[in-house]
Amino acid sequence: MPAVCSKDIQAKTISEFKIIEKYLSNIGTSYNNKNKVLRGVGDDAAVISLSKNLIVSTDTSVEGVHFLKGIKPEYAAYRACVTALSDLAAMGSQPLAFQLSLSTNESNSKFFSSFKKGLQDFSNDYKIGLIGGDLVKGQYQISVTVFGKQHSNILLRNNACVGDILCLSGSLGNGLFGMQDFKKFNKKNKTSSAYLKPKALIDYGKSIAGFASSAIDISDGFLQDLGHLSKASNVGFELSSSLIPHNSNLSLNQCLNCGDDYQLIFTVPKKHIQPLTKKMKRKKLAIYQVGNSIKRKNILLDGKIPALSKGYNHF
Repeated sequence: MPAVCSKDIQAKTISEFKIIEKYLSNIGTSYNNKNKVLRGVGDDAAVISLSKNLIVSTDTSVEGVHFLKGIKPEYAAYRACVTALSDLAAMGSQPLAFQLSLSTNESNSKFFSSFKKGLQDFSNDYKIGLIGGDLVKGQYQISVTVFGKQHSNILLRNNACVGDILCLSGSLGNGLFGMQDFKKFNKKNKTSSAYLKPKALIDYGKSIAGFASSAIDISDGFLQDLGHLSKASNVGFELSSSLIPHNSNLSLNQCLNCGDDYQLIFTVPKKHIQPLTKKMKRKKLAIYQVGNSIKRKNILLDGKIPALSKGYNHF
């Protein structure tokens, strides 16, 4: 972890460095050599050796806004890490490492043991190590920075062209339904896992990188994030409701506007759609063609502008 200034030291308890040593210092260190991490936790900064473009993203998760109050620290930690990593999936990049800054008023071993389990599970699932961060006393929030390298083509939001096919990686609404299930039963099961331990589609993003013209992950809601893609590329989109896969326990409108799906929306030039479809079939990865990009700067669902809620509101 980086050094902290004297005013921060005065505000923290003496147990801070013991917490770092016991719970935050050895997360995924076995992956560092493979990922060209030369120095991780223990110095003022981490060192990563690179021969390709470095891709970096940061996300902050706040209790009561981005994750439910009262959920196990294990799940809060895992969710926060995946939220950040999903941005690398949308860029088609290969993850290398992550950093984490934690603000909490907790200082007991039960909290940090659970929190560490979430970090370890994440590290093992995506084969990357924790290489630094910070620990402060305050409102419960988790900031995660992820580092990745260019795999093939870097996927951006601004390269969609009129006539491209709009594609979706998977079903919408499972995160929302998982949260509802957890609120009802207060336990982890197959349904609630979509909310408690979502997946970042790293392999999927790398698979489409040589074919797709643009991409974005769905963290704030399908329509809201598609709007970001539309604005960046200066195109509109025409969608067919019958082609959009969604959780059958929820209405299509709910699924179009809820967040926490972490699926990928991407555009593919017509000349690339057939070879991409064949590739995804070989890899046993789903691909749904849900519409196409149009010159008109609107998003149309069955020919009409759909009702758009605020999606996932961070404020």
